[in-house]
Amino acid sequence: MNAWGWILLLAPAAAAAVGRQLYRYPGGWKFAFAPDYDGARSDLDSARSAVRGLERAAQKELADARGAVDAAASAYRRRVRNAEERVAYMSDPGRGGYRDELGALSLYEHVLAVSTDDFSGDLPLHEIAVRSDHTRMASHLYLVGPDGRQHLVTYAAADIAEERVRKFVVDVHNAIAAAKSFQLDRPARLRQAKADLHQAENDTSEHEKARLRLEEVTARQNADLRISAARQDLAAAHDRWQELTGRRPH
Repeated sequence: MNAWGWILLLAPAAAAAVGRQLYRYPGGWKFAFAPDYDGARSDLDSARSAVRGLERAAQKELADARGAVDAAASAYRRRVRNAEERVAYMSDPGRGGYRDELGALSLYEHVLAVSTDDFSGDLPLHEIAVRSDHTRMASHLYLVGPDGRQHLVTYAAADIAEERVRKFVVDVHNAIAAAKSFQLDRPARLRQAKADLHQAENDTSEHEKARLRLEEVTARQNADLRISAARQDLAAAHDRWQELTGRRPH
């Protein structure tokens, strides 16, 4: 880039810097730039910096205190929501997590979902039994529902290998055992979940602590005379500058 290119590039930035200086120190070129008025400009800058520093510190402290209140409130709501979800799950666990599927059967944590020609629905694992037998041509699964009725599901060997069927049956047996254990423990776990919910709803200590902290910061700042004194000093600096230049700074 040649010299004219650099001049054209830097000219807008230089003009902006000059404009800012004239804006900060109104009254004319000499008051904004001349070394003779360095002291007057420094006097104005010191008063401005004092106000700005105190105001920023106060704003940050207040923002932090308010943020702590919001964070404590969010944490409280999250704890209560988690406890409510736990109570809801223990009250009605539903299907639970998905585990596996084989043709017309889908295995979940708490149920075996069946969709055959003679039956469609969810069988609660803790109330059913399953057995199987295998021939060269097919594998047969016999499901005994809570009402004692049996349901037959057949898998042609050409479609699903016997080994895959056996693996699924083992998974169902293990899921049945886990479901029975879950149901055995569920009343106690439900009582504990309700107790945890009650505790979560009543534990507002962190939120209360944050709220009291915000009140303390607000009251202290309202009683703090440093900002008002610094603003008075700034007004006096404005007066001195106006007396010197005939223009009052912003």
